[in-house]
Formats: sequence, C-alpha cells, structure tokens
Amino acid sequence: MGKLRFSVHPLFFLFGLYFAAVGKVFSFLAFTICAVAHELGHAIVSEKLGYKLNNVQLMPYGAVIGGDLEGLTVKDELLVAAAGPAVNLAIGVSVLALWWIFPETYPYTELAATANFSLFFVNLLPAYPLDGGRILSSLLTLKTGRKRASAVVRGTGFALSALLAASFVWSCFHEVNFTLAFFSSFCFVGAINRKKENSYVSLFSASSPSVLKKTREVRSIAVPDDFTVKKLLAHLDGESLYRVYVYRADGSLSRLLEPHELLALLENRGLYDRILPP
Repeated sequence: MGKLRFSVHPLFFLFGLYFAAVGKVFSFLAFTICAVAHELGHAIVSEKLGYKLNNVQLMPYGAVIGGDLEGLTVKDELLVAAAGPAVNLAIGVSVLALWWIFPETYPYTELAATANFSLFFVNLLPAYPLDGGRILSSLLTLKTGRKRASAVVRGTGFALSALLAASFVWSCFHEVNFTLAFFSSFCFVGAINRKKENSYVSLFSASSPSVLKKTREVRSIAVPDDFTVKKLLAHLDGESLYRVYVYRADGSLSRLLEPHELLALLENRGLYDRILPP
C-alpha cells in the first residue's frame, strides 16, 4: 500500500482534552485507533481496485480518508465503502474469539471490542456521509439509477436525523445524551450537502475513457438534440462508457459521439447547457 499522509483537525485536540478531563482518555484513544484501522480498510481495498486513498485526517468524531477516486464505478464504490466496516467487524470478532480461547484477556480487550463493534454498527447507518449511506446509494443505483438512489438516501438521512433529534429531546427528561444530538446534526448536514450535481460529476468522470482501470462495457443511447447535459448524465450508470446518437426533431441523425468525443464536448459545458450547441 502507498504511503499514508496523516493530519489532525484542531477540534480533535479539544475532544481529547475533554475526554481526558472526564477520565475517558483510554476510550478516546481506543476509538481513534479503531477509526484509523477502519480508514485503512478503505485504503487497502481502493488500491486493490486501482484507486488511491492516502490522506487520513483525525477528526473529533473519528477519522476521514481522501485521495484519488477519479473514475470510481458504482460497484467499486460499494466495495470501497464496505471495506471500512468489514475491518471493524473482523477485529471485533477476533477479539471475541480471543475471549473464547483465553478468557483472562477479557478485562484488557473489552474496550477494543466495544469500539470496533460500535464503529461497525454506526457506520452502517443508511445516511450520508456514513458508509451505510454510500452502500445503500450504490445498491440502489445498480437497480434504479443514481438520481433516484441519491434522493432515497437523502430522505433516509433526514428521517434518521429527525429520529435522533427526537431521542435527544426525550433524553433531556431522563439522562441527557449529547451524542444523540451530535449524530442528529451529523446526519442532517450529510443529507443537505449531498447535492445532485456532485453525483453527476462523479458519473461523468466514471464514463471517461481516460480513467479506464479495467474493461468496461460500451453502451449506445439515442437522445434528441435539445437534450441538456444534466439529462444526459442522469442516464449514465457510472459503470459503462457511452456512444451517443444525437437526433434532430425530424428524426435525422445530427451527430454520433464516441466516448472520447463525448468527454471532450462536455468538459466545458454547464449542466443546463444543451449537449450540442444550437
């Protein structure tokens, strides 16, 4: 695996000081280490698929990873997203197995099991930007297309945010749980920041011959000459390259765009521009 670059968000230190003040510094460190292992899972699988994730930033809520995912297909996105939770599940199960073989290790490894299983279940929540939201989006995209998938996952994000907010309000009358408020805000921000235009850019990138990392199917589609870039990209599946037949209103062929020609034509056009200049 390539060299990883680490950085630390300023709020990470503030959270560390808070947990130290309340006597939970070891819990903070355990969750941080498990979060890094989670991101390494993403990095390893992305590299195996021909992409590169190598920028890890420690955040107050865990860690995030970034890098070059240009041309990421829907199926590859599914595998990369699932890799992080899979690592936490594997570590958690390994710790349980250790207890079975060596019960005396339980007091020393309970925190590791708790941290990994917590990260596993939390990251599978079906909301952006959590892995569960990306997994659900990828699965729905394969069945219904990216546009509808994005709308559904954004909806689940808002619903989950509302549920967590209601749970926080309920906790205020019993034992206040600020974690619920944090995750409610987290899911809400993830939902409102997931713009359709971003998914179109991702699909456009994945449909470029210049980012071929393995064989791709070439599909043909026919569109009218007044089709906008946005309408065209809504029909791409993020997996294939496309040959586009553009027809005039009278039914005659205006132009045939091969995959590389389509890319060159659309690179400098806005989402609401027509595919072909009038």
